[in-house]
Amino acid sequence: MVTKIIIEAVVYSLLYTAFMLLLFKAQGATYQLYNYPPAIKDRAIAKGIITQEELDAHAKKNKSIGIVVMVVLCMIITCGVNGQHNFLNGFVQSYIFLNAFSLFDALVIDTIWFCHGKWWVIPGTEDMTEAYHDYAFHWKWFFLGLLTILPLAAIIGGVVALTGLF
Repeated sequence: MVTKIIIEAVVYSLLYTAFMLLLFKAQGATYQLYNYPPAIKDRAIAKGIITQEELDAHAKKNKSIGIVVMVVLCMIITCGVNGQHNFLNGFVQSYIFLNAFSLFDALVIDTIWFCHGKWWVIPGTEDMTEAYHDYAFHWKWFFLGLLTILPLAAIIGGVVALTGLF
């Protein structure tokens, strides 16, 4: 059972990563700027690349879409693949899946790829190497996520439990 959950967590992480990267590719780096370290956001706003209002609107839209995709993926694996229909299993499995992605995001996407890749660089901020290499910024969100993911996992657990009523 543990091996199966680990494999499913890896699959979840890869599927959600593919979704994120497709969204990034379709929208471009500026549309994802709300995820960047504060110094880069501030520079982009100061240079007129984006406004705070646009930044907030992009964040609201993408976070909403992202949460829906996270929930759907968790539901597919927990209910569809594993046949679970109770709160505890839905909660625990979704908490594992969400944190597995968060770890993959902090380690691979942020620390390795974002901090050292050109793909993510916003034109006009190319000289901000120190801000792009701000590892603490990314890892802070991973560690905060260990707690902030709990309510989402609880909601998913509740939805999983509701599927058992039908």
